[in-house]
Amino acid sequence: MEKLGIDVKLLVVQIINFVLMLVILKKVLYKPVLDMIKKKREEAESLEKEKQNIEKEKKEVEEKEKEILAKTQQERKELLLNAKREIEAERKKIIEKANLEAKDILQGTKRQIERDKRKNK
Repeated sequence: MEKLGIDVKLLVVQIINFVLMLVILKKVLYKPVLDMIKKKREEAESLEKEKQNIEKEKKEVEEKEKEILAKTQQERKELLLNAKREIEAERKKIIEKANLEAKDILQGTKRQIERDKRKNK
């Protein structure tokens, strides 16, 4: 190799230097950079999972909200219907009572007229 102008000792030292430099760069730069990239990727995946969980919870809350709203509207309808029925029943009772009182008054008046007729004869 010396015929080609290559010093074997210098070549071996440069190869050793190159290997050492690679090992040092791998430990000092490459590994920490890869670790940082891995950490950032894991954080991104974690955030994505958290986002999906939040969206799922949001959907569940919206569904529950819809169910509660529908249930509340149904209960409101039932309450209104029951109130109308009670009002109608009370109205009928009042009318019936008024009719009975009117009949009693009418009968009392008829009796009074009959008594007055008998007295006047």
